[in-house]
Amino acid sequence: MKPPGGRQKGEIMRTVSVINQKGGCGKTTVSINLAAAFKEMGRRVLLIDLDPQSHASIGLNVFLDDVEHTSYDLLMNPRLRIPEAALNIDGDFDIIAASPILSAVEQELSGKPAREGKLVSKTARIADLYDYIIIDSPPNVGLLTFNALIAASDVLIPFDPSYFSLQGLGKLRETLDLLESETRHRVAVHVLINNLEKRTNFSRDIVAEIDRKHGSVVMESTISHSVRYKEAALRGVSIFQMRDTGRLKREFLSLAGEIEERVSVLDTVDIEDWMIRLHGPRKVEEGMLFMLDAPNSNSVYITGEFTNWSRDGIRMSRDGKDGLWKAVLHLEPGEYEYRFIVDGVWIKDPANTDSVLNEFGQENSLLIV
Repeated sequence: MKPPGGRQKGEIMRTVSVINQKGGCGKTTVSINLAAAFKEMGRRVLLIDLDPQSHASIGLNVFLDDVEHTSYDLLMNPRLRIPEAALNIDGDFDIIAASPILSAVEQELSGKPAREGKLVSKTARIADLYDYIIIDSPPNVGLLTFNALIAASDVLIPFDPSYFSLQGLGKLRETLDLLESETRHRVAVHVLINNLEKRTNFSRDIVAEIDRKHGSVVMESTISHSVRYKEAALRGVSIFQMRDTGRLKREFLSLAGEIEERVSVLDTVDIEDWMIRLHGPRKVEEGMLFMLDAPNSNSVYITGEFTNWSRDGIRMSRDGKDGLWKAVLHLEPGEYEYRFIVDGVWIKDPANTDSVLNEFGQENSLLIV
């Protein structure tokens, strides 16, 4: 296990989405206490409550009256940044609270392009602020969960030992395989046996079956059944702020340590190329890197507020290796609206989910530096 103090040079921020379409598996309890465990290890942690029931928020004694912005605002307001929405819980532990209006996101974004990438467009901008982001997802596989999955480097599936959970786990892994094939976005999958009563024959039989079917992704760490979780939620704290929870603390520290030691899938690919393909403009050493995948185009320019919307724009260079068009611009901190001009046609940036309407009723891509 690494010493306290966060990432070492060359490491990337990890985003762990806690998902399970089955209710009652302890998903929120795991999200809260895993985030608290990383904080105990000296990591900088953000917990995003993406469940309209707001259980992660309530479980940390955070209510709507306590916050100015929620995860709904984060998804729907292109100008809202994560630091403006985050509320500090304890030291290096922040939360973005949820609200019931999150339920309306799916309808409000219906038919909108890149709606599954709303969250990742925000988390991609704060890679230097946190070591870990933990996302508590709703108990279904809808738009909010897909936003959590697209933002994730790791997926943690809490599994409570039961026959129905065993059947549901197979379906959920099929969904993750489909996501990878459709989006080419790979995640490291971890299955956590949660709420385990080790003394019962039934639990031992279920654990043996899950090892047989899913052994390659089952974590060595397990979380025991305990009423102390309910007591902690009632008090609005994690188990690390409770007395007489030594065993539970050790289990969650073991879980956090095991996740940290496991290599994220994104560590094995070209992270810079992956991030810019998925999130649009990205800060590099030379400035802001813009990239457009338009292999069949003859000319590509970029224009925007930084060129006073010049029709000439700034010519982008074509990368002969993969047909990508690239340009690096030196931009001062601020907000910039921009568009690409592809063979004379003005378009928004298809890789940037943040956009605003211009005076002509068209969408300009929005970049916040």
